[in-house]
Amino acid sequence: MGILVAIGHDDRYESVLAVALQLAAGLDQDLYVAHITEEANASPEERSFRDEIRAFLSEADVPVEVDLEHVDRGGLRSGTAVGKQLVDISNDVGIDHIVIGHRSKNRLTAVREGHTGFVVAEEAEVPVTIVPDGLEL
Repeated sequence: MGILVAIGHDDRYESVLAVALQLAAGLDQDLYVAHITEEANASPEERSFRDEIRAFLSEADVPVEVDLEHVDRGGLRSGTAVGKQLVDISNDVGIDHIVIGHRSKNRLTAVREGHTGFVVAEEAEVPVTIVPDGLEL
């Protein structure tokens, strides 16, 4: 059992990881980091980013596992599809808590893409922490 933290290759991943690390240390849990990829076969850039994540977490006080996770973003409401797949991953891995980032969207984008974080919060069977965009630690 542990904490699932889902991150993408963006400018928010360090804040999301910092919050997840605090939770994992406070709850005495392992951390399972899922780097979300769009392609089934990770590119060299995605593998390099995974290594960057591992370096960022190298001095963590909790056990950490970093994996690349392919999620299908195809079709309308891609954020909703990603959220449902993250819930499936959390169920498969045996997770006690989920940490995910959130970026505000305008109404048109929200209707077109959906909200990954909201879907995870509504459908997960475990507590969910949503880290807002711009959080400074």
